[in-house]
Amino acid sequence: MRWLGRLAEPLRPHLLPTFLIVGAQKAGTSALFKMLAQHPKVIAPKVKELEFFTDPAYPTKSIRDYSKHFPLQPFRGRGFTTFEATPSYLFDPIVPQRIHDLFPSMHIVVVLRDPAMRAFSAWNMFRQFEHHAKYSALFDPRTFEQAVEDELLGMSVRSAHRYLANGNYAEQLRPYLRHFGRARVHVINYKDLKRDPATQLQGICAAVGLSPFPGGLPTQVKANERPYADRMGPEVAARLRSHFAPGLLELEVLLGAPIDLLEPPLV
Repeated sequence: MRWLGRLAEPLRPHLLPTFLIVGAQKAGTSALFKMLAQHPKVIAPKVKELEFFTDPAYPTKSIRDYSKHFPLQPFRGRGFTTFEATPSYLFDPIVPQRIHDLFPSMHIVVVLRDPAMRAFSAWNMFRQFEHHAKYSALFDPRTFEQAVEDELLGMSVRSAHRYLANGNYAEQLRPYLRHFGRARVHVINYKDLKRDPATQLQGICAAVGLSPFPGGLPTQVKANERPYADRMGPEVAARLRSHFAPGLLELEVLLGAPIDLLEPPLV
């Protein structure tokens, strides 16, 4: 009967997401995507980062174009959903409005990491792209210290290499909170996700309207981990702590609760 199913495919609707993981980059979104994809009522897309809402061609696209990225509604069973995880959605200020225009009731999931360590991890990734088959154009030849110095001095750098600006979490979360409200914006601490993924997964399920994971929870999945060829020097670590301190205080005021993101630096 497989042939019958194939004949019916054009008539079957695609699932549409009920929640989005919008960031942050280098904060465990790949691992979280893989773990949530194991939920019995979740059918994940084949591609994690769809980048639909940051696509330069977005103004010419429709919700039908978006739906094609997602799996078909199963023949049997009810209550299935899907989602995507695109970290660049957190950094682009136009994205919250675009998401809201199509899905005003969307749940937003954000994983936040110590901005200094997030910056260092992002630099480490781009530093290793020199001979990458797909991403060699994103290679960053600078040392981390030089990258930090350039950005602090206001030098023009490509958007992918804005290591410090991409850690301005309060600025990035504010439009999401404005469009979706605090009840639909779910902020996860990267340290908590690493330390106790089971509790964080169940919390996300409750927040976005999924049933709890039945039976044993998926174990933490490691994804996109890269060795560090260098360490963050103590001077640049101290400089970054000072740079990000006001923003972290602003973040706590915005969220209305303390959030301890700080990790021991790699020095």
